[in-house]
Amino acid sequence: MEDIIKQIVDAEKEAEIRIEKAKEEAKAIILKAKEEAKEIEKRILEEAEKKAKAIIEEKKKEGESEAKIIIESGKKELEDLKVKATENFEKAINEAIKLIRGI
Repeated sequence: MEDIIKQIVDAEKEAEIRIEKAKEEAKAIILKAKEEAKEIEKRILEEAEKKAKAIIEEKKKEGESEAKIIIESGKKELEDLKVKATENFEKAINEAIKLIRGI
């Protein structure tokens, strides 16, 4: 009987040792999983930042291109207005000269 009790006690001790070992292994697995999750999160954020920068750069170039078109259009329109203003000014001068000469 004593031998059976000793075997039960030894089995309980062995079970406790195994449980503690399993707990330690579980802690290590959880710690490793957390570290891997942080690394994955870091990579995802870096990739997202790269993509965001690329999109910003692309949109900036598109904006600059559109601005160039608008500026060129504005310059042409301004030049046309200058030509018309000069023509109108010349007509006005000619009409004023006609009025002065009495024609």
